[in-house]
Amino acid sequence: MSSDPFSRPIPMQSLTSETGQWGWNRPPQFAKVEDFVDSVEKKLSNKRAKEDILDMFIIGATVEDVVNTLAISAVTQGKITPDAAELSKLPIAALLVDMAVKEDVPVKVFSETGNDRDNQRTHDKLKLLYQTKPELFEVAQKELSKRAAMQEAEEKEEGFMKMEKKDASTV
Repeated sequence: MSSDPFSRPIPMQSLTSETGQWGWNRPPQFAKVEDFVDSVEKKLSNKRAKEDILDMFIIGATVEDVVNTLAISAVTQGKITPDAAELSKLPIAALLVDMAVKEDVPVKVFSETGNDRDNQRTHDKLKLLYQTKPELFEVAQKELSKRAAMQEAEEKEEGFMKMEKKDASTV
């Protein structure tokens, strides 16, 4: 990124450029969501397109990933408007899941959440620690077990009434 603050477009500069220069800057190819979904369904009847998407599912892509990619691509190519792309996601997802089920391809519908990725990173780090320095892994595991036991004991000592007061004070 340039450090020059004047190396960026000025406000409203895009209004002076040629209209229709980009696909999303022209009227959409499909005015109705249903027409766009029908075109996607027709495209999926093409053996090559169908195999490509099924391969993506086998590799590990989720239905959500594929649908989002199709929607963004359609908007940038000027096939549909952004709001129509959002509305088309559910019917397209249904088409893809149906196609995967008919072809007996296992499919995951949603991508992992941020917490899932964080947990996976922690798991990977601990696995690497176990493989490279098992003695340090054991020390860390004992310390974590001690902390968990102390926290559990503190929660038991606190009792129900103290928890109630604590919660009431935060309101």
